[in-house]
Amino acid sequence: MAKGKSSKKRDSGRTNEVAEQLEHAFLAGLGALSNTQKAGSKAFEKLVEQGQSFRKQTTNKTESLIDDVQDAIRDMADDAQSKASGLLDQMRETPQMEKFQSVFDARVESALDRIGVASKKDLDKLNAKLDKVLKAGQKKKRAAKKVAKKVTRKAPAKKATTKKRASSRKVSAKKASAKKTSKKSS
Repeated sequence: MAKGKSSKKRDSGRTNEVAEQLEHAFLAGLGALSNTQKAGSKAFEKLVEQGQSFRKQTTNKTESLIDDVQDAIRDMADDAQSKASGLLDQMRETPQMEKFQSVFDARVESALDRIGVASKKDLDKLNAKLDKVLKAGQKKKRAAKKVAKKVTRKAPAKKATTKKRASSRKVSAKKASAKKTSKKSS
């Protein structure tokens, strides 16, 4: 029994030591947490400031890079455009391009002729004929106006007498023909 009591004392001593160590560890943790909270808010504010300055720097660098890239693209586009226009000028000056263009024109003209579409030459000829007809019509209108002006310049009394003479001639001609037909039938 003495052994049982001494082992219980040893076990309770060790339990007290472990409990005491756990309490010290817990208190140390609370102290660390307290220090972290104090230093943490200051560190957090410092990190926010660093983040803002980093953002400004990267934004400036990014904008600068974008401007550089846009300038490079514009330069490349200008170079490509000048090279392309130079090549087109060379192609236009070569006899092969002229041959190609004449072959293309001939084929298009042939295809349009097959489907019955008038060519530019046909339309030009038709327009020239139409112009001649219109000019001739205008000349006739002018001549008719001149004649009408001459007729209207004459005295109106003469017109009436000439009309009466013409109508009396017609009446006498009808009478004479009626006499002839009546003599033939008798």
